[in-house]
Amino acid sequence: MQKLTFILILAAAAVLRGYIAPELLTLPADYANETRYAAEDNFRESATGEWTSATLIAHRMDQVIVATGGTDVVNSDLHWVTESGQVTFESTGLYGVDRRTRQNVRGYGNAERGGQFLFPPDVQPITYSYWDPMFIGTRVATFDRAETQDGLAVYVFRFSAIGLDETAGYSFLPDVPERYAAQTDGQGTLWIEPVSGVVVDYAEQGVSYFVDPATSQRVADFHEWQDRYTPETRAAQARLANEWRGRVWLAQDLAPGLLALGAVAWLVRARRKSNP
Repeated sequence: MQKLTFILILAAAAVLRGYIAPELLTLPADYANETRYAAEDNFRESATGEWTSATLIAHRMDQVIVATGGTDVVNSDLHWVTESGQVTFESTGLYGVDRRTRQNVRGYGNAERGGQFLFPPDVQPITYSYWDPMFIGTRVATFDRAETQDGLAVYVFRFSAIGLDETAGYSFLPDVPERYAAQTDGQGTLWIEPVSGVVVDYAEQGVSYFVDPATSQRVADFHEWQDRYTPETRAAQARLANEWRGRVWLAQDLAPGLLALGAVAWLVRARRKSNP
Protein backbone atom coordinates (compact mmCIF):
# COMPACT_ATOMS: atom_id res chain seq x y z
CA MET A 1 0.00 0.00 0.00
CA GLN A 2 2.85 2.37 0.88
CA LYS A 3 4.61 1.66 -2.40
CA LEU A 4 1.39 2.09 -4.38
CA THR A 5 0.67 5.47 -2.79
CA PHE A 6 4.25 6.55 -3.49
CA ILE A 7 3.90 5.54 -7.15
CA LEU A 8 0.57 7.33 -7.47
CA ILE A 9 2.01 10.60 -6.12
CA LEU A 10 4.98 10.36 -8.51
CA ALA A 11 2.55 9.63 -11.35
CA ALA A 12 0.57 12.75 -10.41
CA ALA A 13 3.79 14.78 -10.59
CA ALA A 14 4.53 13.34 -14.03
CA VAL A 15 0.99 14.08 -15.25
CA LEU A 16 1.26 17.65 -13.96
CA ARG A 17 4.54 18.24 -15.76
CA GLY A 18 3.79 16.35 -18.94
CA TYR A 19 0.11 17.10 -19.53
CA ILE A 20 -1.29 19.79 -17.27
CA ALA A 21 1.69 22.17 -17.46
CA PRO A 22 1.55 22.46 -21.28
CA GLU A 23 -2.14 23.40 -20.99
CA LEU A 24 -1.24 26.19 -18.56
CA LEU A 25 1.30 27.51 -21.07
CA THR A 26 -1.01 27.68 -24.08
CA LEU A 27 -1.76 31.04 -25.65
CA PRO A 28 -4.80 32.45 -23.81
CA ALA A 29 -8.16 32.57 -25.54
CA ASP A 30 -8.30 36.29 -24.65
CA TYR A 31 -4.69 37.08 -25.65
CA ALA A 32 -4.01 40.71 -26.51
CA ASN A 33 -0.72 42.54 -26.83
CA GLU A 34 0.31 46.02 -27.99
CA THR A 35 3.79 47.02 -29.17
CA ARG A 36 5.17 50.34 -30.39
CA TYR A 37 8.23 51.10 -32.49
CA ALA A 38 10.23 54.31 -32.86
CA ALA A 39 11.42 54.81 -36.44
CA GLU A 40 13.46 57.04 -38.68
CA ASP A 41 11.94 57.18 -42.14
CA ASN A 42 12.72 58.42 -45.64
CA PHE A 43 9.75 58.38 -47.98
CA ARG A 44 8.42 59.62 -51.29
CA GLU A 45 5.11 58.94 -52.99
CA SER A 46 6.35 58.46 -56.57
CA ALA A 47 9.39 57.19 -58.43
CA THR A 48 10.54 60.75 -59.21
CA GLY A 49 9.16 62.53 -56.17
CA GLU A 50 11.11 64.44 -53.53
CA TRP A 51 12.31 62.52 -50.52
CA THR A 52 11.10 63.58 -47.11
CA SER A 53 12.49 62.50 -43.76
CA ALA A 54 10.36 61.93 -40.69
CA THR A 55 10.28 60.43 -37.24
CA LEU A 56 7.56 57.80 -37.07
CA ILE A 57 5.79 55.71 -34.50
CA ALA A 58 4.52 52.30 -35.54
CA HIS A 59 1.72 50.70 -33.57
CA ARG A 60 0.96 46.98 -33.65
CA MET A 61 -2.05 45.49 -31.89
CA ASP A 62 -2.71 41.74 -31.68
CA GLN A 63 -6.01 40.55 -30.22
CA VAL A 64 -7.83 37.23 -30.25
CA ILE A 65 -11.31 37.61 -31.71
CA VAL A 66 -12.29 33.93 -31.83
CA ALA A 67 -10.96 30.93 -29.93
CA THR A 68 -11.90 27.57 -31.40
CA GLY A 69 -10.44 24.28 -30.19
CA GLY A 70 -6.67 24.58 -30.12
CA THR A 71 -6.58 27.63 -32.39
CA ASP A 72 -6.84 31.35 -31.64
CA VAL A 73 -7.91 33.61 -34.50
CA VAL A 74 -5.91 36.78 -33.98
CA ASN A 75 -6.69 40.14 -35.54
CA SER A 76 -3.42 42.01 -36.02
CA ASP A 77 -3.29 45.67 -37.06
CA LEU A 78 -0.14 47.57 -37.95
CA HIS A 79 -0.01 51.30 -38.69
CA TRP A 80 2.96 53.56 -39.40
CA VAL A 81 2.22 57.26 -39.06
CA THR A 82 4.22 60.49 -39.02
CA GLU A 83 3.96 63.04 -36.23
CA SER A 84 1.48 64.93 -38.42
CA GLY A 85 -0.70 61.83 -38.79
CA GLN A 86 0.22 60.90 -42.38
CA VAL A 87 0.04 57.14 -43.00
CA THR A 88 3.13 55.63 -44.63
CA PHE A 89 2.22 51.95 -44.28
CA GLU A 90 -0.62 49.92 -42.84
CA SER A 91 -1.82 46.35 -42.82
CA THR A 92 -4.59 44.37 -41.18
CA GLY A 93 -4.81 40.60 -41.12
CA LEU A 94 -6.43 37.62 -39.46
CA TYR A 95 -4.04 34.92 -38.28
CA GLY A 96 -4.97 31.43 -37.14
CA VAL A 97 -2.50 30.63 -34.33
CA ASP A 98 -1.92 27.24 -32.73
CA ARG A 99 -2.29 27.85 -28.99
CA ARG A 100 0.48 25.39 -28.07
CA THR A 101 3.14 25.97 -30.73
CA ARG A 102 2.27 29.61 -31.64
CA GLN A 103 2.51 28.58 -35.31
CA ASN A 104 0.30 29.94 -38.07
CA VAL A 105 -2.45 27.43 -38.83
CA ARG A 106 -3.36 26.94 -42.45
CA GLY A 107 -7.04 27.23 -43.29
CA TYR A 108 -7.61 30.06 -40.82
CA GLY A 109 -7.23 33.79 -41.28
CA ASN A 110 -7.33 35.85 -44.45
CA ALA A 111 -4.30 34.21 -46.12
CA GLU A 112 -2.51 30.86 -46.19
CA ARG A 113 0.45 31.38 -43.87
CA GLY A 114 3.17 29.13 -42.47
CA GLY A 115 5.84 29.38 -39.81
CA GLN A 116 5.50 31.01 -36.42
CA PHE A 117 3.20 33.91 -35.57
CA LEU A 118 4.68 34.21 -32.10
CA PHE A 119 7.65 32.25 -30.78
CA PRO A 120 6.89 29.22 -28.61
CA PRO A 121 7.88 28.59 -25.02
CA ASP A 122 11.28 26.89 -24.79
CA VAL A 123 12.75 28.58 -27.87
CA GLN A 124 15.65 26.60 -29.34
CA PRO A 125 18.88 28.00 -30.85
CA ILE A 126 17.86 27.01 -34.37
CA THR A 127 16.30 28.63 -37.45
CA TYR A 128 12.61 29.56 -37.48
CA SER A 129 10.43 30.75 -40.31
CA TYR A 130 7.72 33.15 -39.23
CA TRP A 131 5.02 35.41 -40.62
CA ASP A 132 3.58 38.29 -38.65
CA PRO A 133 2.23 41.72 -39.65
CA MET A 134 5.59 43.51 -39.57
CA PHE A 135 6.09 42.32 -43.16
CA ILE A 136 3.53 40.95 -45.60
CA GLY A 137 5.31 37.64 -46.13
CA THR A 138 7.52 35.00 -44.56
CA ARG A 139 10.82 35.84 -42.88
CA VAL A 140 13.58 33.56 -41.64
CA ALA A 141 15.05 34.06 -38.15
CA THR A 142 18.42 32.40 -37.55
CA PHE A 143 19.99 31.98 -34.11
CA ASP A 144 23.06 34.18 -33.71
CA ARG A 145 24.12 34.15 -30.04
CA ALA A 146 23.05 34.17 -26.41
CA GLU A 147 23.54 37.27 -24.30
CA THR A 148 22.14 39.19 -21.33
CA GLN A 149 20.06 42.32 -21.87
CA ASP A 150 19.01 44.42 -18.87
CA GLY A 151 19.68 41.46 -16.59
CA LEU A 152 17.57 39.06 -18.67
CA ALA A 153 19.14 36.11 -20.49
CA VAL A 154 18.06 36.20 -24.15
CA TYR A 155 18.65 34.48 -27.45
CA VAL A 156 19.54 36.80 -30.32
CA PHE A 157 18.19 35.94 -33.76
CA ARG A 158 18.89 37.65 -37.08
CA PHE A 159 16.13 37.77 -39.67
CA SER A 160 15.91 38.66 -43.33
CA ALA A 161 13.32 38.96 -46.07
CA ILE A 162 13.98 39.61 -49.75
CA GLY A 163 11.52 40.60 -52.46
CA LEU A 164 8.35 40.52 -50.36
CA ASP A 165 5.27 41.63 -52.27
CA GLU A 166 3.83 44.44 -50.12
CA THR A 167 1.66 46.00 -52.81
CA ALA A 168 -1.42 45.72 -50.61
CA GLY A 169 0.25 47.63 -47.79
CA TYR A 170 1.19 50.53 -50.08
CA SER A 171 -2.06 50.69 -52.03
CA PHE A 172 -2.67 54.23 -50.75
CA LEU A 173 0.11 55.50 -53.07
CA PRO A 174 -1.08 57.05 -56.34
CA ASP A 175 0.81 54.61 -58.61
CA VAL A 176 0.14 51.43 -56.59
CA PRO A 177 -1.18 49.06 -57.83
CA GLU A 178 -2.34 50.73 -61.04
CA ARG A 179 1.17 51.32 -62.40
CA TYR A 180 3.60 49.60 -60.05
CA ALA A 181 3.81 46.77 -57.59
CA ALA A 182 5.70 47.36 -54.34
CA GLN A 183 8.33 45.01 -52.96
CA THR A 184 10.40 45.11 -49.78
CA ASP A 185 13.80 43.88 -48.62
CA GLY A 186 14.39 43.90 -44.87
CA GLN A 187 16.64 42.60 -42.15
CA GLY A 188 16.79 42.90 -38.41
CA THR A 189 17.35 41.46 -34.97
CA LEU A 190 15.11 39.73 -32.44
CA TRP A 191 15.97 39.45 -28.76
CA ILE A 192 13.89 36.54 -27.38
CA GLU A 193 13.61 35.38 -23.79
CA PRO A 194 13.91 31.64 -24.49
CA VAL A 195 11.84 30.14 -21.65
CA SER A 196 8.73 32.19 -22.44
CA GLY A 197 9.32 32.80 -26.16
CA VAL A 198 8.54 36.51 -25.68
CA VAL A 199 10.33 38.97 -27.97
CA VAL A 200 11.73 41.50 -25.48
CA ASP A 201 13.43 43.72 -28.06
CA TYR A 202 13.14 44.16 -31.81
CA ALA A 203 15.04 46.18 -34.42
CA GLU A 204 14.82 46.25 -38.21
CA GLN A 205 15.81 48.18 -41.27
CA GLY A 206 14.54 47.93 -44.79
CA VAL A 207 13.80 49.42 -48.16
CA SER A 208 10.66 49.27 -50.32
CA TYR A 209 10.74 49.89 -54.05
CA PHE A 210 8.50 50.15 -57.09
CA VAL A 211 8.52 47.20 -59.49
CA ASP A 212 7.24 47.15 -63.06
CA PRO A 213 4.72 44.26 -62.99
CA ALA A 214 5.18 43.61 -66.71
CA THR A 215 8.96 43.13 -66.58
CA SER A 216 9.51 42.49 -62.83
CA GLN A 217 12.26 45.10 -62.99
CA ARG A 218 13.03 47.30 -59.99
CA VAL A 219 12.14 50.87 -60.94
CA ALA A 220 12.99 53.08 -57.96
CA ASP A 221 13.22 53.02 -54.17
CA PHE A 222 10.54 54.98 -52.37
CA HIS A 223 10.71 54.02 -48.69
CA GLU A 224 13.74 53.50 -46.43
CA TRP A 225 13.43 53.01 -42.68
CA GLN A 226 14.88 51.70 -39.47
CA ASP A 227 12.99 51.12 -36.25
CA ARG A 228 13.18 49.57 -32.79
CA TYR A 229 10.88 48.90 -29.85
CA THR A 230 10.27 52.02 -27.81
CA PRO A 231 11.73 51.95 -24.26
CA GLU A 232 8.20 51.58 -22.88
CA THR A 233 7.54 48.54 -25.08
CA ARG A 234 10.86 46.94 -24.12
CA ALA A 235 9.97 47.32 -20.45
CA ALA A 236 6.46 45.92 -20.99
CA GLN A 237 7.76 42.94 -22.98
CA ALA A 238 10.34 42.17 -20.28
CA ARG A 239 7.55 42.13 -17.68
CA LEU A 240 5.51 39.81 -19.92
CA ALA A 241 8.49 37.47 -20.34
CA ASN A 242 9.03 37.32 -16.58
CA GLU A 243 5.33 36.60 -16.05
CA TRP A 244 5.48 33.67 -18.47
CA ARG A 245 8.77 32.47 -16.96
CA GLY A 246 7.00 32.36 -13.62
CA ARG A 247 4.23 30.22 -15.10
CA VAL A 248 6.76 27.85 -16.65
CA TRP A 249 8.67 27.54 -13.39
CA LEU A 250 5.50 26.93 -11.39
CA ALA A 251 3.91 24.47 -13.80
CA GLN A 252 6.96 22.54 -14.99
CA ASP A 253 9.35 22.69 -12.07
CA LEU A 254 8.01 23.84 -8.70
CA ALA A 255 4.66 22.01 -8.50
CA PRO A 256 5.92 18.64 -9.88
CA GLY A 257 9.06 18.96 -7.75
CA LEU A 258 7.03 19.55 -4.58
CA LEU A 259 4.84 16.56 -5.39
CA ALA A 260 7.86 14.33 -5.94
CA LEU A 261 9.50 15.59 -2.75
CA GLY A 262 6.24 15.06 -0.87
CA ALA A 263 6.07 11.50 -2.18
CA VAL A 264 9.56 10.73 -0.89
CA ALA A 265 8.83 12.38 2.46
CA TRP A 266 5.56 10.44 2.79
CA LEU A 267 7.29 7.14 2.00
CA VAL A 268 10.08 7.75 4.53
CA ARG A 269 7.57 8.70 7.22
CA ALA A 270 5.35 5.71 6.46
CA ARG A 271 8.27 3.31 6.69
CA ARG A 272 9.41 4.80 10.00
CA LYS A 273 5.92 4.28 11.41
CA SER A 274 5.81 0.67 10.23
CA ASN A 275 9.34 -0.01 11.52
CA PRO A 276 9.60 1.83 14.90
